[in-house]
Amino acid sequence: MNTEIRFAFFDVDETLIKIKSMFEFYHYWCYKVLLRPDMHDDLETEFSHMLLEGRTREELNRSYYRYFTGVDPQMLKRAGADWAMERLQHPDDLFIAPVIEELKRLQAEGITPVFISGSFHALLEPIANSLKTHHILATKLEIGEDGLYTGNIISPQTIGRGKALAIQNFLQQKDTSPHHCYAFGDDISDLHMLNVVGYPVVVGTGSSLAKHAAIANWRVIATE
Repeated sequence: MNTEIRFAFFDVDETLIKIKSMFEFYHYWCYKVLLRPDMHDDLETEFSHMLLEGRTREELNRSYYRYFTGVDPQMLKRAGADWAMERLQHPDDLFIAPVIEELKRLQAEGITPVFISGSFHALLEPIANSLKTHHILATKLEIGEDGLYTGNIISPQTIGRGKALAIQNFLQQKDTSPHHCYAFGDDISDLHMLNVVGYPVVVGTGSSLAKHAAIANWRVIATE
């Protein structure tokens, strides 16, 4: 097994970029693509109820993708590319600068960055391409026999424990131990992912994850 540090796994939303890509895109999807703002209202109402009920991030994530039931994959890919193109025109408003600097520093040292996110490829690929990042571990949407999205997602779900599983599966294929990798995350749900690598890095101060980092003596990158 390769013992050199070869990969650095980056959560995306609020770790590499300042926004929650899924929800910002859904606003774009409803208002600019479908011209159906009522559909955006439906999602916000459902998610407000789910949060009040204490539903998990995993449940919220699955519910989000049900809103794409019956959508043509190519249509979603085009919309995702258009949304990302708009966002990438203003990189200072999109990217978290110190984390981007870290990604580029690691690239210069020969370490390969990997996106890992509960978001989906149509949104992440243009952003990854802009950073010369070629590996993405993200939510895969199931396609039915009719060629349209079913609204279901394919395991592993790249949130919480699923991120750790996705990393382990990826590294097994690359014959690399997670103990010889970096991982970057901002939310307490990233804890499972950070625990499986040898070089965990927490993004942002003041969070419950940052408090855990202080106890565990992990590195923390301040974003302000």
